[in-house]
Amino acid sequence: MADTLFGRGLLAEIQGAMDEMPEALARVGGYILGQPEAAIRASTAELALQCGAGEASIVRFCRRMGFAGFRELKIALASDIAYRRSDETRGSSELADRMITALKSTSDTISEADLKTVAARLTAARHVDVFGSGVSGIVAELFAYRFSRLGLVARAFQDPILADEVAGARGEDSVVIAISDPGLTVPTERFLAQARAAGAFTVAISGRQFGGLEDLCDVVFVATPVSPLPQRGEMSPVAAKLFICDLLAQEVMAALSAG
Repeated sequence: MADTLFGRGLLAEIQGAMDEMPEALARVGGYILGQPEAAIRASTAELALQCGAGEASIVRFCRRMGFAGFRELKIALASDIAYRRSDETRGSSELADRMITALKSTSDTISEADLKTVAARLTAARHVDVFGSGVSGIVAELFAYRFSRLGLVARAFQDPILADEVAGARGEDSVVIAISDPGLTVPTERFLAQARAAGAFTVAISGRQFGGLEDLCDVVFVATPVSPLPQRGEMSPVAAKLFICDLLAQEVMAALSAG
């Protein structure tokens, strides 16, 4: 189910699996096929109510489709919808359509509670350290710039050795953010592990949901990738990550105003 994990073909996977599902799970699948966008916006409890199934059936359905839970399934579903929309629109506006649908999908799947939690920690932090390498390093610089303009003490690191030294010296009054499009790379894992061991609040912003990433982070934000997946060197994946940056900045500004 590799394609499904990237969000491409999930609806087709569900359709193909429907005949072999128990009745309760089939009701869940039927609702998602009929109203995929409503399913993305729903909580587990809301989806259960709409399907006439228990919340346990929602969990079983997600696992039947190869996902750890409903949140992961929604991310894949949003990406699948984005892919289908971009596949329907070709021509001079194709790239714009791909980016718009990726941003919309990111917005639909991101947790408002997670945004507020991270913003509260950013506002109270003595240090905010952002790490990324390659293109993600450039994005890290932009994150640090945005937060610095809000008055936060934020720095970006692209050198993994320097990032490790800083992460290991942080404590409970610090926030560290790792930005990585592939997910859990070796430098990203080491940076997060050292910061978490030191007591820092850890956040990851990734282009994909990876096993193990959540074990190292208090919060993981997934920036829905553009579909079809970008060519080597294409800058379009940056847009969703910067969108998350501005969402966090808005929450930080709101917190600072309230304080």
